[in-house]
Amino acid sequence: MIHLESLTKQYPTKTLFSEASAHLRPETRVGLVGRNGTGKTTLLRMIVGEDSPDDGAIRKRPWLRIGYLPQELDTPTDLTVLQAAHRGQYPEHEAKRILSGLGFGEADWHRSLETCSGGYRMRVALGHLLLANPDVLLLDEPTNHLDKATQAWFESFLLASKMTMLVISHDTKFLDRLTTHIWEIRNHQIQEYRGNYRTFQTLRARIDAQQATAAQRQAKEVARVQKFVDRFRYKATKAKQVQSRIKQLEKIKLLETRRDSKRLRFRFPQPAKSGIRVLELHNVRKQYDDNVVYEGLHFAIDCGQRVALVGENGAGKSTLLKMLAGVLPFEAGKRREGHGVTLHYFAQHQAEILNPEHTILESLTEAAPQAETNYLRSTAGVFLFSGPDQKKPIKALSGGERNRVALARMLVEPANTLLLDEPTNHLDPASVDVLTDALIDFQGTIVFISHDPVFLSRVSTRVVEIEEGRVKDYLGDYEYYLWKRAQELEALKAEEEALARSQQRKTRRTPPPADAPVPSKKPTRRDMTKTINRLEKQVARSEEDITALEERIKARGEELSAPALYRDFPKWNELHQEHERWKEELDVLTNRWSALSTELADLKQQLAQVG
Repeated sequence: MIHLESLTKQYPTKTLFSEASAHLRPETRVGLVGRNGTGKTTLLRMIVGEDSPDDGAIRKRPWLRIGYLPQELDTPTDLTVLQAAHRGQYPEHEAKRILSGLGFGEADWHRSLETCSGGYRMRVALGHLLLANPDVLLLDEPTNHLDKATQAWFESFLLASKMTMLVISHDTKFLDRLTTHIWEIRNHQIQEYRGNYRTFQTLRARIDAQQATAAQRQAKEVARVQKFVDRFRYKATKAKQVQSRIKQLEKIKLLETRRDSKRLRFRFPQPAKSGIRVLELHNVRKQYDDNVVYEGLHFAIDCGQRVALVGENGAGKSTLLKMLAGVLPFEAGKRREGHGVTLHYFAQHQAEILNPEHTILESLTEAAPQAETNYLRSTAGVFLFSGPDQKKPIKALSGGERNRVALARMLVEPANTLLLDEPTNHLDPASVDVLTDALIDFQGTIVFISHDPVFLSRVSTRVVEIEEGRVKDYLGDYEYYLWKRAQELEALKAEEEALARSQQRKTRRTPPPADAPVPSKKPTRRDMTKTINRLEKQVARSEEDITALEERIKARGEELSAPALYRDFPKWNELHQEHERWKEELDVLTNRWSALSTELADLKQQLAQVG
């Protein structure tokens, strides 16, 4: 469908592609991977004609319809959600079906795009693409703004479609479930692998190991030959042999081994310590138009905590973080900042405020004008910008590179409190590891939002769940939060089972005399509505628990498949047994969800009949 023939693309300070070739075949789902800055987004832009190669050709099948979702959108805000999705070109009922799958309710269809967040505008654009059903779908980080339920629907939609896909994503689990092939951009070439992301990782690790072994053998041989040359360079009787070996060394093309950027480490500057109470919101009311997000909110953060804010999209996580940062006003209540608190706030779209004409080094200098140049260069280096790369202009960077610059700008001057909204978006796995390690070592206070379960598990020491304007504390890490939620579900299940047994015992009592009137009290509409509301919350909570447990099971399955673990059978067996217990727990949770859903549907039907 699309042939890439000997593409070359260069910038003054960097070469992205050098005679790179690849073929995108019909009905394949290809994951495009590579380190940040290797040219993934540039390749998509060249395919759709927004950029062009310096040399080579891109050949496409005639009349090929291509749909492209970039990382950053220029969406017309004068349209409603529904209008932007179907543009008058497609059936309205299909647009509504797809918008519903992407998390929009009926009340959102006629909502102005101007009132939507950047994440929801991205969902509208995605809905328009899916509705268009192009021959080829090019997606650049499509899951960054999707919650788990919406992403599950999105994956199912893609898997059921016949579209050919080329997808950039740092969500390796998403790639693992979706892809049939992987294209890796490496050494200015495009290497193709058949299979999903996990298969690619296995093959890539094998190839890297073979190359490392070959490079070691080559290095030993070069050292042996060089030793002979050095020893006999000035000995006349060995002149012929020396010249022969010098020519031998000149012909050798040294093998390169892959540098593992995960080995890089960054430590935050240690700022002055703050007081015990860092931030506090007291009796806060926040609303957008008629939508009251928080009413009478009390919330506090203490020194040294690493607090993860979790909850469904739209629950108010970003709103809470902005109020803590002091960048969003509220209608009532007070915000208190503790003694000695200095803070940095990183928003989801922080990279958008960078001056596109500045170089990376100039951008860091702007953020910390008093800092020494060597310190700024060192900071840029640990965020994977080294040497000539530091002179690249911001406008030439990929979305992931811009995010790294924005993070580096925030960190070149010390602060004891970090407020981070989705800091890992657009970062490749190696960069996420560098940031995660640095946050774990940080001695200050962190409040953050993330959809990355691994990042949540490693960084958090306290989890705060936000639901319907209320906050619920879990004083432990993310794994504790998931376990506690499962325990709460079990306790609720036991309570309801006890209530059911009690009701059964009542029905077994001696029946009243035949002539006694039979009491019959039908539940009122109010009673039924209350029960429905309770059941809807329980169903939603069950779905969240199931999703969380499925993620743990999936992650453990990947861990168990690691070849290195096979050599440690006791450890493998221990993890395997826990994996099996989680599967049993999943069955219990699924059965519980099924029973609650059936009860809810029956009750809704009864309420409809009451009229």
